[in-house]
Amino acid sequence: MATATYSLFCDFDNDGSFLTAGDDISADFISATVDRGFSSPLARVTMVGRATFVLNNASKSYSPPLQATRLPRRPVRFDMTVSGSTTTMFRGFIESIAPSGGIYRDRRAVLECVDAVSLLDVHEGPIALQVSVTANTIISAVVSAVYTPPGTSYQSGITVFPFSADRWSETEEHGVGYEEITASRKIEDVCISDWGRFFVSKSGCPTFYNRHQTPLDATTELTLSNDMFDQSYHKSIQEVFNHAEVTSHPRVLGTANEVIGKLDQSTAPRIEASGASTLFVLPFRDPSDLYTPIGGASAITPVASTDYTCTDDDPGAGTNVSASVSACMTAYADRAEVTLSNSASNTNPVFVQSLQVRGKAVRVRDPITMQYTSASSITAFQRRKLRLDAPLMSTEYDAYRLAEYLIDVHEVPLDTVQGVEIACNANASLLDKARTLELLDRVVVTETQTGLSSYAGFIYHMTHSIPDRYNHHLILDLETAHSIGSPFRLDISRLDSGHLLVY
Repeated sequence: MATATYSLFCDFDNDGSFLTAGDDISADFISATVDRGFSSPLARVTMVGRATFVLNNASKSYSPPLQATRLPRRPVRFDMTVSGSTTTMFRGFIESIAPSGGIYRDRRAVLECVDAVSLLDVHEGPIALQVSVTANTIISAVVSAVYTPPGTSYQSGITVFPFSADRWSETEEHGVGYEEITASRKIEDVCISDWGRFFVSKSGCPTFYNRHQTPLDATTELTLSNDMFDQSYHKSIQEVFNHAEVTSHPRVLGTANEVIGKLDQSTAPRIEASGASTLFVLPFRDPSDLYTPIGGASAITPVASTDYTCTDDDPGAGTNVSASVSACMTAYADRAEVTLSNSASNTNPVFVQSLQVRGKAVRVRDPITMQYTSASSITAFQRRKLRLDAPLMSTEYDAYRLAEYLIDVHEVPLDTVQGVEIACNANASLLDKARTLELLDRVVVTETQTGLSSYAGFIYHMTHSIPDRYNHHLILDLETAHSIGSPFRLDISRLDSGHLLVY
């Protein structure tokens, strides 16, 4: 039986290093479960990756009331070593610490941990307007606005988006107020619009695969032939789609400066005396219809008496003191954050009667929805619709090609192979594969009873179960590696009949 060595580190002093004395807690490690992946084969962004570590707490080292540094959100890293090769299997942050009670009981502690997707789920990551860039550039900007990762791995996006970050996907809440959209949702919008995939790798690196990754990936990372501990197989109508609708959102950039953001309050905000300041968030709205959001480019820092007016009284009938108020601004794609500061020498409060931001407007034209239908699939399996909104996509051509590609792939039922469970300790090769496998790696499965023969799929979800230092089970959910012949692109290959043009 093959065995691995597991190492667990926690940066309890939060100094950015796992090398400080006390960070290596491997000696107390008892068991682990690591769960990461996409919710389904169509999902573009992974769920929050989670890890559970059980520790020996006989020494009370993980009892927060007794240890001031035992706090949530401290960085954690879990490594696995096989035959001298070490790989990080999970990197993230402590979500909770739960020591068990009872001095005569098991005296253990449980660390519940999450990966960096959890940060993207709770922070917005606002960015400036992006002009003529690909998906990887937008994703990099959004991630960087939230946190600094230990590394990144972004493939170049395929589609060039003329304008982006000005509008994200709609929600049920509409109006003139500022709406915060999380970074993970922004990344999802990017991935849907380019049909790429985003995940945080097991080593903690934000990763983007463009839409050519899986169609063109012929490298098999793991081959299984009747040596699975368990697996689930079905062929379901749930995987069939024969009518696709993809909505694009054309944009146009204004040629002249205009008012793109404006303070809209019934009473004048007050700024206290002697250097006090107030932050104003001005969403960019169409001046002809304040319920219509727009994007902003080349925003101009507000100028006294031109873009803002301040008086020494609330009603606004007193002395104009705009000259004693200074403005600074941070402009994003969808809003400006303007700070007005009262002069340090001014001993009286001032009242803001008006405030605006000028710049070039980016307007979204009426959305265009393109459809693609497989009549033969509808005849065989009834009508099944797949609808996508691509907030960053700007041309109907891209929308049509994506709809066509999705139907080409999903017009017939696909094999669904889930819960492929491997007893990795059976041999050193399987154990080493457990160490190296990553999301969206290609796996080939043969299983006689279900009739699977050299079935190829990509890992969209994976769970490591390590109940002790001597047993390691890996459970894989696979999405079908679509049989599309030899993929080709017009710029590098000839038109070969019988093969699918890669979108």
